[in-house]
Amino acid sequence: MSMQALKSVAREEAETSEESPRQVRLAPAPAAALPPMSLGRLVAREGAGWRVRIGAAEHLLQVDPAVDPALLEEALASGARVIVDASDETPLIAGLLATQRALHLDRQGAVNARVRSFSVTADEKALLRVPGAFLQVTATEVELYADRVITRAREVAKVLATLIKLN
Repeated sequence: MSMQALKSVAREEAETSEESPRQVRLAPAPAAALPPMSLGRLVAREGAGWRVRIGAAEHLLQVDPAVDPALLEEALASGARVIVDASDETPLIAGLLATQRALHLDRQGAVNARVRSFSVTADEKALLRVPGAFLQVTATEVELYADRVITRAREVAKVLATLIKLN
């Protein structure tokens, strides 16, 4: 039989065959192995873990207990990158990549900063304390305590109140 005849016979058999066409099933691709350390972006919180996009793939990862959960919420909002440690069997979110300056606490416990503006919002109370004196602010009062309280004004010092009580 010629080559043309063989092709024709094969075509006729395929057309007249009552069997269903052969289906090719692909085995699922193995999960992409992550490098020992990689960077990703948080996509969403899911249960006790986080969905992290690393390259084009998304992974559901647990968080190392040393990572502050508030940092992850901030990273989700700001788009900051997380560091993924895949050196063990189970990859973990190990921390965040710092992209901004932060206040630094030195080894003696001092924080020195020069800022343009400073704002603190407290829901219940704010307390500034040093040995022998404090300033406490709550929703209804401001308490200032020290051996001496000094108020200085270059021009006018005003005290506005319904009642002034001196002990």
